[in-house]
Amino acid sequence: MPEIIGKLDQKHFDAFNSCDVDTLFTLFAEDVEFFHDLNGRILNREQFIQAVRKNICGKVHRRALPGTMEVFPMAKIGAIQMGQHCFAETDKSDCIQRARYYILWRFDGANWRIAKVFSYDHRPMTGG
Repeated sequence: MPEIIGKLDQKHFDAFNSCDVDTLFTLFAEDVEFFHDLNGRILNREQFIQAVRKNICGKVHRRALPGTMEVFPMAKIGAIQMGQHCFAETDKSDCIQRARYYILWRFDGANWRIAKVFSYDHRPMTGG
């Protein structure tokens, strides 16, 4: 299962960083809940896509911090992924902020979808 989630996570990062909202749309469940320690709660996929367009596209990109991803199976649900990531301004390499995240990936027997996200512990970062 970690290999599956790892590939999905890379697809998620790539879509996020390239502002590929069509791919993000396929990865996120319609009823996704996204909890962010600085910006509050998003209640569905459409709100999430709007927030990405407004706050992310052309402004920052997201990068996984190596060695921080863990995946745990959840019987009859899917899997929980946890890790750390950092954010850099578009076209710059040094991260300016880092954070932790939990993602609940829901598996319906055919597709994996992001159902819940907790993004927290955002703090400034130098270098990276």
